[in-house]
Amino acid sequence: MKTFKNKLYAVGLMLCGSVPTFLEQDATALVFIGMIAVPLFFAKENWIY
Repeated sequence: MKTFKNKLYAVGLMLCGSVPTFLEQDATALVFIGMIAVPLFFAKENWIY
């Protein structure tokens, strides 16, 4: 799997964004992080080298 690092970083970003969501009950940061993490997860080429 050549895009494994992309998927790993995307899941890590979503986990880092979900912690404040559960603590503060505000998903604003999760939405903005999701705009980066979701395309990163489904990318066909490496974005993380």
